Amino acid sequence: MLITGEIEPGIRIGKFRIGAKKEDILSEIDDRYTVWEREDGFSIYTFDNYMLWFEADGKLQQIGVTDGFKGSYKSVRIGTTMKEIKAVFGNYENDHDVYEISGLKGLCFELGDMDDRDDWDELETPIEWIFVYRC
Repeated sequence: MLITGEIEPGIRIGKFRIGAKKEDILSEIDDRYTVWEREDGFSIYTFDNYMLWFEADGKLQQIGVTDGFKGSYKSVRIGTTMKEIKAVFGNYENDHDVYEISGLKGLCFELGDMDDRDDWDELETPIEWIFVYRC
């Protein structure tokens, strides 16, 4: 389980750095995981509360963390709402289920899945996943 670590957009979450080699990362992990090998060459490794996306060349392209991760980027952490994001950073952008802070590359979020609720409010729904990706 990944509990804490610094989030740097486009660079890293905790000890996982964008561009690191898959064999180096996996040799240091004791956590159990499942792997999805996509046809386009990407490998997605899923752990208890984080995911790692590797490109066909074996380099880390994206990192995602969810419930149980306590680290943050400024005031952004698991459970932060888009209302809080808007108050601190101003505008944000929404591309289907993925949210980004306007003008900030390398960091995005997914909100908690509350589509089955009639009173779902984008601004009040907490962030469920934080992702750092190669820009």
